[in-house]
Amino acid sequence: MSDGLANALFVLTIATYVVASALFLRFLVRGKGDVGKVGPRLIGLGAVLHAAHICIASLVLRVCPVEGIHFPMSVASMLMCVAYVLARRRLRVEVAGAFIAPLALTSLLAWRFVGGGAEPGDGIKSFILPFHVTLNLFGIAMFGLAFSSAALYLVQERLVKQKRIDGVSRRLPPLDALDRAEHRFLLAGFPLLTIGIITGTVWARRVEMGATADVLRAAFGYVTWLVIAGVLFLRAAVGWRGRRAAYGTIAGFGFAVLVLVLYLVRKDPPHPTATISTAAETVAETASVTR
Repeated sequence: MSDGLANALFVLTIATYVVASALFLRFLVRGKGDVGKVGPRLIGLGAVLHAAHICIASLVLRVCPVEGIHFPMSVASMLMCVAYVLARRRLRVEVAGAFIAPLALTSLLAWRFVGGGAEPGDGIKSFILPFHVTLNLFGIAMFGLAFSSAALYLVQERLVKQKRIDGVSRRLPPLDALDRAEHRFLLAGFPLLTIGIITGTVWARRVEMGATADVLRAAFGYVTWLVIAGVLFLRAAVGWRGRRAAYGTIAGFGFAVLVLVLYLVRKDPPHPTATISTAAETVAETASVTR
């Protein structure tokens, strides 16, 4: 029964995100529909369904979303939707839902069809891991919102430079509002990422980092931190705003997504204890046959 409920919630969540994406796209292209009210509400409904799906799916699979790496992209996108609903009016970025809904949709589909990744073996579990994953999930949610604001900034700036102030340009937030929203989301996410990097480094000392995917994941994590830190530092030190800050934000979010993708496709090698046990059983069986 729980399995059927999880599948039903998955379908409903997908449908809600699809409808929200279609409404935002229709609004941007044709200027039709009261997307300022309906779109964010649909994303909020999708976030509620999404959260319910994560909880039920966790019970079905008997895993905790923040203990392993089974739902990192899915959980991060759900948190991103929640943060968008809470911050959209204050930061005047309602239309950012045009990026938020497709991102949430893509991440949920990726979790279902790309794979849930592998959970650490019992010998390397630690109380640090849930803390590390939770912080990174909240941080990536903030970076997803910053990415949406940055992408909209680049679109709006291009339209303004081309003097196409009718149509889509009128339906997008002003450049200063998008730039301010991007900066605030980065400020909210950067401390979380910093603590996540520190806890991840501490936890990684207990794990043998031999696989190429492990090395790449760690490298992209540090690069993400350096890029976001650079954007914030240059903004504070030399007033680095606008297009350059937007490109830096998009690059940082891109590296964060690569880290999540590597988590999703990661396959842990067999646990050493299991390998030894299997080998011992094989030897015993061979000796028995020989006798």
